Amino acid sequence: SNETQLATSENKIRIWNTDTNECRELVGHERRVTSIAYSPDGITLVSASFDHTCRLWNVANGTELRIFRGATDFVCCVVFSLDGYTFATSGSDH
Repeated sequence: SNETQLATSENKIRIWNTDTNECRELVGHERRVTSIAYSPDGITLVSASFDHTCRLWNVANGTELRIFRGATDFVCCVVFSLDGYTFATSGSDH
């Protein structure tokens, strides 16, 4: 299938399937989603948010796998490593 993924300006992530025009929502963030990144294998997605968290998701079923807390301000960017085992973030921590 041909999916297009979007991080919206809302507190959820929408994954659009452009073949079927169906939309799935990943819900969990309490504030606006600022960035998403897919693992190299496409199985997981990590998201960053104004709620000071990053969240790891199962792409296939939309399950939230883990919440990463610890930022003192919003997290604006996230990227996976090439091996898919770690990710890096940047934000507005002081």
